[in-house]
Amino acid sequence: MNERDFFKEDFKYYKKKSPPPCFDQVIDFDSKHNTESAFCVKEQYLKGTSSCSTCEKLGLRNHLTWNLYTLKNLSGFIYLQNPFTTSGQQIWIKKCLEQYPRKPGLTNLDLHYSNVDDIWSLRDSLDPVKKDYLHKLCWATLGYHHNWDTKIYNSNCRSAFPHCLEELSKHIAHCLGFVNFKPEAAIVNYYSSKSSLSIHNDHSEEEINAPIMSFSFGQTGVFLIGTENKLEKPSAIFLRSGDVIIMSGSCRLSYHAVPCILTENVNNRYCDDENNDWLEFQSYISKARMNISVRQVYASKS
Repeated sequence: MNERDFFKEDFKYYKKKSPPPCFDQVIDFDSKHNTESAFCVKEQYLKGTSSCSTCEKLGLRNHLTWNLYTLKNLSGFIYLQNPFTTSGQQIWIKKCLEQYPRKPGLTNLDLHYSNVDDIWSLRDSLDPVKKDYLHKLCWATLGYHHNWDTKIYNSNCRSAFPHCLEELSKHIAHCLGFVNFKPEAAIVNYYSSKSSLSIHNDHSEEEINAPIMSFSFGQTGVFLIGTENKLEKPSAIFLRSGDVIIMSGSCRLSYHAVPCILTENVNNRYCDDENNDWLEFQSYISKARMNISVRQVYASKS
């Protein structure tokens, strides 16, 4: 007799459209009831001076004001509740759309088209094929490029890792105590309101003792996180724009997924109706979600 697959059951439940799922069991870190009953706040986790020029430069609130939570039943999982300022979120959303899909990075479009670059500027192209690139954009890889077929990194297949993203990831890692974390690869996922991310764990990296750091921007995603046993029932968590999660320790190889995206009309975490340069980005992100997962691929040389 086959074992019951609780993870797959929950994934299918939250993914279904009709009838729509009930979200009462999804952990909401914006809810005081949830955070006081199910989680512990890492009040003494962050240390440093009261003034942090690095936070300001990266679009972050001062790290001494960040709110951190951990799941009691999943060691190594850290939830950092939106540490970004409003303008900071705008900076990183713009980078995800203007910079990260550009060469020398790779995207899913490179598998089907040649010489695809500057996808964001082509959204107004008179060529209907090029105009549709943005709609078809699903992922971009930076630094060491993940091979989706072999699930193995090739040390010769890499591009320069964006310095700004390296600085952001290192700073947050250092604030959380991961002082040796070395960002070497990133996958940027682009979700429409109908998208999902299937059940998987991240085992391609040789250095599995280093954490994975994941940034969410745009619409809210329902994130399922389980254990290394693919059949075990996962926890369901709302990930909102600006939220950061860290998978480390025994949680590093946990199975996880995103079964659905929830669209909201207004998101005060990044909205600015008076900034004309921002409005087109806001229009895109009002119907989409983006996620940047940063990881260390190889062990640091002593």
